[in-house]
Amino acid sequence: MTMPFDLSVYFVADPSCCAGRPVEAVVLAALKGGATLLQLRNKHSSRDEVFEQALRLAALADDFGVPLLINDYPDIASETKVAGVHLGQGDNNPAQARALLGAGAVIGLTAFRAEHFAAIARGVVDYTGTGPIYSTQTDKGKPVLGPEGFALMIANAPVPVVGIGGIAVDNAGAVIRAGAKGVAVMRAISEAPDPEEAARALAAEVRAVRVAQEILNRRAS
Repeated sequence: MTMPFDLSVYFVADPSCCAGRPVEAVVLAALKGGATLLQLRNKHSSRDEVFEQALRLAALADDFGVPLLINDYPDIASETKVAGVHLGQGDNNPAQARALLGAGAVIGLTAFRAEHFAAIARGVVDYTGTGPIYSTQTDKGKPVLGPEGFALMIANAPVPVVGIGGIAVDNAGAVIRAGAKGVAVMRAISEAPDPEEAARALAAEVRAVRVAQEILNRRAS
């Protein structure tokens, strides 16, 4: 059975997008601010460097009881004994990652087309990251969904979905209202003047929207 994880404020830590600060310092600030899930995404360094970063970030994440996932490297996730892995379309096969990491690991998958959702096997993939919801520097070239398109895309998703792409505190609420189980952010935290406060503001916005939704649901029932 997959270990518990919380998609509410999902911080994607990319060492190349930390405004010149060490990724460890930014991750520590995000965790202090209330990040609930952490991913190391490093597309530029060697495997050995990613491995060492994973060890350092795992120690920080453990102190806060927050799961750490590694982007694209199931083998590093296995060797460092972190919580799991996030895979893009065209990366390692999710079933192979599950076989390597075991039943308790968290395995995420990027999904941004209907056929991606149709191919998801329950018990193999635990959540998807779907977007871009807003324009973003990271996923250039993909069509921007907007909250309405996102809601349509995930309507029949077989696993929980976290919204990705251009999300910040001023638009995170719309993503939650569109059906996301959380918001995945990178630059909104990592390039903020105060990453801890940025994470705290995002967490507060997500909580506030959920409370409002619960009140509306109780009134409707």
